[in-house]
Amino acid sequence: MRLALFEDHLKPQLPLDWRAAVRAVFVYSGSVLITDATGLSYQLAEHACARLEGAVRLEGEAQLWTFELSREASSEMTEEEQLRCIMSQDVGLENERSAVFRMDRVEFPQGMVTPQHGHKGPGIRRLYEGRLVAEIGQDMRRISQGDAWFETGHEPVVGKNIAPFSAFVRAMVLPAELLGKPTFIPWSDAEAAKPRGTQRTEYFDVLVTV
Repeated sequence: MRLALFEDHLKPQLPLDWRAAVRAVFVYSGSVLITDATGLSYQLAEHACARLEGAVRLEGEAQLWTFELSREASSEMTEEEQLRCIMSQDVGLENERSAVFRMDRVEFPQGMVTPQHGHKGPGIRRLYEGRLVAEIGQDMRRISQGDAWFETGHEPVVGKNIAPFSAFVRAMVLPAELLGKPTFIPWSDAEAAKPRGTQRTEYFDVLVTV
């Protein structure tokens, strides 16, 4: 199964028509009117997110970050999809009929450092505000606004906020038995005793068939 992150710049009078797919649309900036195949419409404002599965039309003026699940390999993307793609990763679960698709955002107050931790599944993150220093396994990197990265969940991670405020959105693909359950795994008993400090807001947590 593939999890991909796409970016689209929606312009007035130039609507986007998308085929049916399992996806989450996060409004990085602006606002968007979404209309489904039944004619039902609703508006999403900046930093709002919606889960979509059917065909939709999008209208307005916005920058959209879309996390999409597919059975197709990254190499099978169309040229148009390649131009829109920020990141694409294989997340396994090929032999599963369904999976948990979870979308949330994580906010860091000033000076916050997370405990060293992992997760029970993989996901793509993208920073929409601020700046972080992240230790992921043996690597250390600075993550600036707009940067995206992938975590398998199996490597130890520490995130440090180096801005007055930082926040990222995250899409995760998990085994079905993790529906409604946390994924955070402290790396040791000492790390488990440290405060989490971040504020997590869940957009959705659902079982999907891809």
